[in-house]
Amino acid sequence: MPSDYGEPIGQVLGDSFRVPPLLPAWTALEGIVLVKCLDDEGHPSWAFRETEGMNVEEVIGVLTIQLDMLRERALDSFRAEDDD
Repeated sequence: MPSDYGEPIGQVLGDSFRVPPLLPAWTALEGIVLVKCLDDEGHPSWAFRETEGMNVEEVIGVLTIQLDMLRERALDSFRAEDDD
């Protein structure tokens, strides 16, 4: 993990990289980003970045919650198919 936290996200990911906006009146504080990339040989790879203020416990907690929510969403998609 690079120790330089000085780059704005648009400079790192480029201006064409888009994500949904935050809710109105929400203020971004810290974040993690998982990006599918092409490496220097043109092979798909993954890059993980986090902002400087994130501690390891927060990152583990957030990723665990997201994983649980995605598992539930995946299960829901199968349940909907079974109902037909």
